[in-house]
Amino acid sequence: MKQGCVYFVGAGPGDLELITVKGLRLLQEADVIIFDRLVHPFLLKNTKAKLIYCGKQPCKHTLRQEDIQKELLIHAKRGLKVVRLKGGDPSIFGRVGEEAELCARHQVEYEIIPGITSGSAAGIYSGVPLTYRGLSGSVATVTGHTCTKDGKPAVNWKELAGAVDTIVFYMGVKHLRTIATELTKNGMDKKMPVLIVQWGTYGKQRSLEGTLSTIVNQAELVGMENPAVIIVGNVVKLRSKISWFENKPLSGVGILYPTSKQDLIIEGVKSQGADIYPCSFSPRTLKLDRERMIVTRLIEDKHINTILLTDIQDCLEFFEFIDLSGINFEDLKSCRWICQGKETLLYLESHGIKASRVMEEDPIIEACIPFKVKEIRHT
Repeated sequence: MKQGCVYFVGAGPGDLELITVKGLRLLQEADVIIFDRLVHPFLLKNTKAKLIYCGKQPCKHTLRQEDIQKELLIHAKRGLKVVRLKGGDPSIFGRVGEEAELCARHQVEYEIIPGITSGSAAGIYSGVPLTYRGLSGSVATVTGHTCTKDGKPAVNWKELAGAVDTIVFYMGVKHLRTIATELTKNGMDKKMPVLIVQWGTYGKQRSLEGTLSTIVNQAELVGMENPAVIIVGNVVKLRSKISWFENKPLSGVGILYPTSKQDLIIEGVKSQGADIYPCSFSPRTLKLDRERMIVTRLIEDKHINTILLTDIQDCLEFFEFIDLSGINFEDLKSCRWICQGKETLLYLESHGIKASRVMEEDPIIEACIPFKVKEIRHT
């Protein structure tokens, strides 16, 4: 039997359009996709592969690392095309070296397809280039957590504090106090600008700017959490001049749009800064497991805060899908519900849902007028 191949693919930082052309092609050709938590679930919507979720959160691992590696070998040795899909770039804190070594040791063919790393992407999506003539000619990327007993970054702080112009910490919010304290203790100016970017390149991206002396209290006050990157350096000053992504009228809005149509409303709200997820929930047979996984991931990571219903048939199929899928309907009740037409409104009310607004005009027009949907933005 012909042996398969493992493709280690970088999914990019979050924005669905930031995956490489080659990476997207391999997703569409794959027999098996083993994917991480920080992979955007909507990338998997049009794939035919068997999906294996191996997301990791602190103290909560869906699959242990050794189990992930076993899955890679099992499917490749069955002659299948396996995509190991990782958030960002697999070679930047993505453990691709360990997994590639495993394949090499077991004579399994593999390829590594780079991706856009979250450090540079989150920076520029918040208006901060990591290098800039006259401000920064060097960059260091540092993991914000390690496998040491206390979990704190294992860093040569003295060298780091004076060696480079810009430092990017990945997943370091939990140890933000240690980072700020150690950098200032080892010679960095306490007024050095700092930027935290949470969920970078997603529509719900949010940024917090401060200095080494203020950022810890600021982050605690607003509840900044991982996934996030922390950027330290004078390049942060550029944000006031070239910030662009978070300034869009619908930034922070995540819309689930049950629809079988491809219409102008999708491009209209995307251009205003919202994330919109069009899903057809009919037919309900073969796609049930895949759609359930995608919608579950969107809900659990809070990518959705709005549900848009413009057609009664789409509405009926969506509620049937919720009933069949086992998704907890209570998780959706906190969303803002926007509907069009009396039938859809009455159906929502029969399920105990009060619509945030009812669109009387053409939904394409209304959804593209920012001031008319201000009530669905994050506060």
